[in-house]
Amino acid sequence: MKDIKSGRNLLFIFMAIVIVIIVIIAAPFVYQNYKEVLNPTHDKDGDGIPDDEDAFPNDPKEWRDSDGDGIGDNADNDDDNDGILDGQDYLPYNDAAVEVEIHKIRVKDYLVPTKQTAKIYAKIYIDDVMYLLPSDGVEEVPIDEDKILNWTVKQNIEDNIGHHTIKIEFYYKDILGREKPLDINGEDANKDTGKAITIDYYIGNKVGNQYPSGSTYAVSDGSDDGNSGILDEKDARIYFRIVTVDARA
Repeated sequence: MKDIKSGRNLLFIFMAIVIVIIVIIAAPFVYQNYKEVLNPTHDKDGDGIPDDEDAFPNDPKEWRDSDGDGIGDNADNDDDNDGILDGQDYLPYNDAAVEVEIHKIRVKDYLVPTKQTAKIYAKIYIDDVMYLLPSDGVEEVPIDEDKILNWTVKQNIEDNIGHHTIKIEFYYKDILGREKPLDINGEDANKDTGKAITIDYYIGNKVGNQYPSGSTYAVSDGSDDGNSGILDEKDARIYFRIVTVDARA
């Protein structure tokens, strides 16, 4: 009986050794075929991009087609199909546009004697193209109170030009209905030229670049220039920003 048990033990040991050898031999094969056999996300071309995220699952040299023209970004010399070659395009994956947002305003002076409100509007210039806000006429706002406006304009721009001129002007209607400028420029005390804001805006290299950088809104207060008396300029404070956006969004 001892010989039989000893033989069985040797057989079990032999079988265990065989199993271990098979596992060692098979392990590299299983590892190599893990993605195809066990992993539900495949990568047929082996470029490191899963097939369900790869625009070209059978081409290891391509995986993205930003403009959807059937040519992969690596071979395409105009990835956003905006007519500007990538080497000259500040935003090669997006058709660039500039958006100007006027978030809120505070009119600080009485514009019409004894009247607690004022009728205002803005002219926004993007590279000499003028936009009138609000588009339906004027906005009536309270005197010396913050008024949320959330006015925005967007203009498609040439993507191979990095700097663009943005000019913001505000106006009100006086007691006779005449157009009069509001002073929103707190850095220039000149009564003839110091009322509007002019920004040399750099679009950067990505959607979301903005002026001011590192802050939500820029603040410009016309009363900061010292011309804030009753007979001086009519002042207002505005909160605004300029953002690089995708023209197609």
